[in-house]
Amino acid sequence: MSAAATEPLVGGTRDAWESALGLWGVHLRDVRLAPGEGAAKGTAAWFSFPPSVTVDPQMLRTWGVEREAESMFAHEIGHHVLAPATRIDALKIRHQLARALAAAGADPVTGEELGLLSNLWTDLLVNTRVALLQRRRGDAEPVGIVRLVQATLPAAESEDRLWWVYLRTFELIWGLPAGRLCPTSPPPPAPPAAHGVASEPPLDSIPEKHRAKERALRDARRERERIAAELAGAVTTRPDVDADQIAAVVRAFAGDPVLGALRFGVLAAPYIVERQRSAQAQAGRGAAGACNADGAPATAEELGRILSDRRVHDVVPAHPGSGGPGAVGTAAEIGVGRGRGQALGLAQTLGLYGASDPDEVMAAWYRAEAAPWVRPITQRMPAAPAPELPGPLEVWETGDDLADLDWSATLQAGATVLPGLTTRRRSYLPDEPTPREASIMLDVFIDSSGSMPHPGRASSAVLAGMIVALSVLRGGGRVRVTSFSGPGQVAGSEDFQRTVGAVVRDLACYFGGGTTFPLDLLERRYAGLRPPSSDERRHLLVLSDDGLVSMFGDGNEPYAGVAARVRPLLTTATLLLSAVSDRVDAQAAAAGYDVLHVRTMDEAPAACARLAEVLHG
Repeated sequence: MSAAATEPLVGGTRDAWESALGLWGVHLRDVRLAPGEGAAKGTAAWFSFPPSVTVDPQMLRTWGVEREAESMFAHEIGHHVLAPATRIDALKIRHQLARALAAAGADPVTGEELGLLSNLWTDLLVNTRVALLQRRRGDAEPVGIVRLVQATLPAAESEDRLWWVYLRTFELIWGLPAGRLCPTSPPPPAPPAAHGVASEPPLDSIPEKHRAKERALRDARRERERIAAELAGAVTTRPDVDADQIAAVVRAFAGDPVLGALRFGVLAAPYIVERQRSAQAQAGRGAAGACNADGAPATAEELGRILSDRRVHDVVPAHPGSGGPGAVGTAAEIGVGRGRGQALGLAQTLGLYGASDPDEVMAAWYRAEAAPWVRPITQRMPAAPAPELPGPLEVWETGDDLADLDWSATLQAGATVLPGLTTRRRSYLPDEPTPREASIMLDVFIDSSGSMPHPGRASSAVLAGMIVALSVLRGGGRVRVTSFSGPGQVAGSEDFQRTVGAVVRDLACYFGGGTTFPLDLLERRYAGLRPPSSDERRHLLVLSDDGLVSMFGDGNEPYAGVAARVRPLLTTATLLLSAVSDRVDAQAAAAGYDVLHVRTMDEAPAACARLAEVLHG
């Protein structure tokens, strides 16, 4: 919309805008009045970042609420002041709601549903605060925001059970009589969709060589249908009780929309799941009616800030209908999570941030998952002698070194220079030696053969490598990562890196072929180096499952002695393996390499965390 198509902010509209700003006690650039733009947005007003507000006055007039312009302005301003307040908090709220939907069994978790829940949650917080501020100002009942909600949120849409809960929550928060915003009784749930059994040809008609696989496929299909039927019956929605619970969450978490979004999501998500599994589509508001117009994908910096927030790793509370521990209860029972857990998996996170660069999403996810294990590796070297500290003046005697004579102090002692009487020398005191940090370099070789977990599906091997790498990087060291698989399948940085992004990119490289350790590359990189000096630390870490006999020359005989020749050039050399091989152990021991065994790669992160502590010394 061009600037010529906007209306000027003058007269009563200007007064309403200034009054809304005064209600919140803030300053914001003028609202943009854009007649005709609301139809495309599905709403009469919306906000975006950097902080700005846009209103379609033509739609306000169509709705007959132009007299409530101050409340409409106050609502949009409240999104910038209270919830979500910032773009990063808006993204965190969506992340929390995605966790709640995933925990409730929503499949899929769509952007439309996240936009709907995010809008409902932040609108509840903002409208509750606006009503409180208007009442404190002494406005006549019903206050403007209540009149605006009553006029613009149609009760007819309460045929959708979530929408009914939303309107009923406003009645409870504002102390309105039942039936003012929605019918007194909630609509009944729609019947679950019937899962008909697909017609299957007789098993005898299947070629005999394929019958076993067909039988297993049919058994798996029936098991999925059984589980789907159980899940459909497990969805717990109690509109009257849920509205009361949500009202308690609004009161308890008005000051922390991000943490409160998870509790709200636990109560609201079952209605989304119920809708997904119903036999008929239910009428309801979608994301088109949301007043948040900021849909830009999350940047690498934003992803890091989102996933590093401990609130998005809090345990998802149990739904109160389940009666389990951590259930969302009364305001007095509502608290923060009891520890780390139930974060979104990598696949779910990639789906949630589908518009962002997948490499950046993976980097942020692995970094956040590794963070609790990381212990910065800093190693002190023998201290360097420190220069002496100046001490008190002493008498310079005849026979002392003439260079020690302090002429300035001597002349201050008297105009006549008398050796042994007025001559002075400066004494010096010993100081503590100056500590030095070692130069730490970590060389990681990670197996990316077909038997190793794929990085795009939450690889424990990548996470393990990330833990040690971050420990070195945060201690000021440098890291080089090499991904290897079959012959010629080698990737990674040639130089040691100091940036997390480059390290994760190399760790996440995947070939999926055989397993052949790149001894030629190892030889070339360490050729000509001397053993580490007293202020150097060179650590080598190899992550693999099996097939590492190739590191000691099996199948690669021309380079059979490379590993043994490189070992004296390293401070430590560790192989972390998820497969036990007496032959590998014997060859590694003969070459001077330490071997850590884990039963499965799932144990590798904890093993690498312990390794980081050992390297720290």
